[in-house]
Amino acid sequence: MSLARIALRIAAVEAIKGRTLVGDNVLDSPNGALDVQADGSLRSEEEKPFISIYTDSGKVENVASRQLNENGICDIVFEMGISQAMTDLDRETGVTSLVGIGVPASDRAFEFFLDVVQRQMFDALNDPEDPWAEIYRGLQYGIRKIEYAGARNTDDGQKLAGHQVRITLDLIDDPVRGEVLDDEAPFQKFLKQLEASSDPVYRKQGATIRSLITAEEESWQQIQRRQGMTADELLALGLGPVAGDDERATPEFAQGHLELPHRANVVEE
Repeated sequence: MSLARIALRIAAVEAIKGRTLVGDNVLDSPNGALDVQADGSLRSEEEKPFISIYTDSGKVENVASRQLNENGICDIVFEMGISQAMTDLDRETGVTSLVGIGVPASDRAFEFFLDVVQRQMFDALNDPEDPWAEIYRGLQYGIRKIEYAGARNTDDGQKLAGHQVRITLDLIDDPVRGEVLDDEAPFQKFLKQLEASSDPVYRKQGATIRSLITAEEESWQQIQRRQGMTADELLALGLGPVAGDDERATPEFAQGHLELPHRANVVEE
């Protein structure tokens, strides 16, 4: 899994959290929050309406040289679900209604609830004022397609409805180890958000990711890492250490001076 995918997923979670009818119950890669069984039935272990977010697939084509930091196309999946057990019961009237809406719990009300959550989710991801939403958008070059799917189940009298949104997008490349990130770069903003978080898990994740990309390296080493070049290929470009330098510590050539013998101007008749 690439670092940019991690960033994309966490940014989406934080941008959506507290902005929809599911409240803060926005989950990062949970196991089986909305699970379709082999017989086609739908299951969920969640106790409240939820949104779960995954980055479960991607593809890079026509890779330049031997680069391993390209992310290419990435799928980010949003699943949302609600069941009869996740509704509010008015003990005085005996009426069960949907959380946050107040309409009686029914099949069409479940679909209405999920459609509203989906719209709220999209609004949150494109919020121009939210820093996490800004990071989420900055981590991608554009969207290629959006796919929608729905499922519902009534086994054992337990009504359960779920929606899935799969967004296929062009994800930015991972930063190369040793590369100095610009303060305004989306990935740098992501790391700063993690490091400043009150969540100790986020702070630990931020420190781990920072350690993976921080290194004191020469510029030619970064080029070699980014392109996946061999030492001979690097030397053929006139970069890096000279041939025979076993320690690979030869400083990069920065400046030189060449003196040419004076030649008087010759005027041809």
